[in-house]
Amino acid sequence: MSNAIHNAKIIVRYTTAYPFKLPVRGMVCVYCSDAYDDPALFRKHMSEHHANVKINIAFAHVFYGYIKIDCTDLKCRVCSATLCNLDGAVEHLVDQHNHNIDLSCDLGVQPFILPGEKWNCAICECKFISLRALSAHTMAHFAKHKCDSCEKSYFYLNRLERHKQVAHIGEHRICLRCKTTFESLDAKKDHVHESPLCWEYICTLCGERFPTMALRDSHKIQVHGMKTKEFVCSECPKVFTNRRVYKRHFTIAHTNEYFACECGKKFSSQFDLKEHIVVHTKEKSFICTVCSKPFARKNNMVQHMSVHSNQLKFECVDCSKRFKQRSSWRTHMKSYHPDVPLKSHDN
Repeated sequence: MSNAIHNAKIIVRYTTAYPFKLPVRGMVCVYCSDAYDDPALFRKHMSEHHANVKINIAFAHVFYGYIKIDCTDLKCRVCSATLCNLDGAVEHLVDQHNHNIDLSCDLGVQPFILPGEKWNCAICECKFISLRALSAHTMAHFAKHKCDSCEKSYFYLNRLERHKQVAHIGEHRICLRCKTTFESLDAKKDHVHESPLCWEYICTLCGERFPTMALRDSHKIQVHGMKTKEFVCSECPKVFTNRRVYKRHFTIAHTNEYFACECGKKFSSQFDLKEHIVVHTKEKSFICTVCSKPFARKNNMVQHMSVHSNQLKFECVDCSKRFKQRSSWRTHMKSYHPDVPLKSHDN
């Protein structure tokens, strides 16, 4: 057993640092697999049902690396003393109870402080839109495997290798579901568009697959009668019905992670900033290989290329008419089927 895991087991055994897993259902209890979206309910569950710590079960999923712990309300299990933070807890266990914690190595834990609806990093105080986003950020504090080609870091070496395969193999791209390799990103997109078995998003109620999260959520609302989900900003009173719009708002309005243009406009991603900058530069660096028409943005050029193709990729599901370009399809939908939400068919 590594010294880091040894340290983590002492912390979990002798304090109310509650270990949890984070698969896809919120905070999952390491003992009974109950899941909680509310951290306060998770801590209540741990306090009432798992006061007796079972270390072997708690660490069964930790083969190497760090265990996630909720250390919002830290107390010593030996003497019931209130502990101000993780460092204070370690100092208390060493000085007051003579526990053998190896301070020359990592503590073996990823700390989370989760007082309510806000998701702030326990290490650097950065703000995040969700617990999952916070977890990914927290992992980066402990990640030991950094990509040589970009700034991304991974805790697990196999995750880094997978990232390199997909992101840094020249122009080639791999479909993660069927493992087919394509010579360009556009070729991969065409493959995914035409291959429902490779669509990423699955309806948990009926098993149908969708190419985008928006289409899956729209399906759940229209077919299964689910209510439109609202995203309430944890930092201000604004409410959103679109997760992507909410994420963009949160990044720009409540964090320092945005990308700013010299004109003062802010963007949630570097890609969006680059798309905006051409407004100032008037640059048209994307050239159609057939007719040499220049475009400021790559996606506009790609859409234009369909003019030179006989493929009718966009189909109206109401009248079966097909179109070369998305813009033509959207115009058709608005003119002849105005009552049909575009997002319900826009793949």
